[in-house]
Amino acid sequence: MDKPLDSVALVTRLGLTLTLASDPTQTVVKAFRVQNPDTQELALHAVYVVDEHSKVIYRKVARRRPVSNELIDAVDAYYGTYPQQDRAERAQPINVAYPLNNFQALLESSSVQGLPSTINVNDFSVVLDLAREIHSDDALIALRLFMEANAHLKTDDLLQTVNWLTQQIYFPDDHTPLETGRQLSQRLGQVNELETKLNNTTEAEARDKLLDELQKARALLTRTRAVISNNASEWRLRLLKTSIRSYREVVHAAKRNQQAAKLDI
Repeated sequence: MDKPLDSVALVTRLGLTLTLASDPTQTVVKAFRVQNPDTQELALHAVYVVDEHSKVIYRKVARRRPVSNELIDAVDAYYGTYPQQDRAERAQPINVAYPLNNFQALLESSSVQGLPSTINVNDFSVVLDLAREIHSDDALIALRLFMEANAHLKTDDLLQTVNWLTQQIYFPDDHTPLETGRQLSQRLGQVNELETKLNNTTEAEARDKLLDELQKARALLTRTRAVISNNASEWRLRLLKTSIRSYREVVHAAKRNQQAAKLDI
């Protein structure tokens, strides 16, 4: 759905040899019924694999892209032994960044106060500048290169880095969403703590007191969820969710590549 000039720039930058099509008016997207029902300015991820005779051997239309192993398995199943023996011996489970809901996305983005101390601020500034300028393709490529260069760092630090990045992109001036996300986290914790205490308490009077506290805590949690739901569109939480999902997958991919390199050595 990018404009033709954006696609030309992408082809030039990545040295692509395949043909890209641009559909900024969504004519094709609507014809194939892959417009995203949640965010209509975006398309669903639609992937088709065809053989040399143009027969469709695999299709997936969903909010999540298929990972590489899904596509390889589909081809293996179509052409012969499944899975191919040389892959079967070294097949490893792959963590997939499944879609987060809006509440989870806001929790992730509001979970950090700043970049982890292990991250070089100057090196990461390239990614941040591109993201702020809404050059999404360039920013994602820069993020991928950064994560590959820093794959030796702890996964938690890299995930916290992408959470901080989404803060800077989506909430550069308005901190209300972040404060609400932290409030949500706090109230979720209160409810979980009270539920645990209640499950471990047998004395009647103490249980009654805990039940009363739990009812109040749940009411506050419901109120916070309502605030987030009512502001979801203004805070662009659907796009935030998509960004966090994509960025987290970049982290996991860098870690998988690092592990594969170690095994090859």
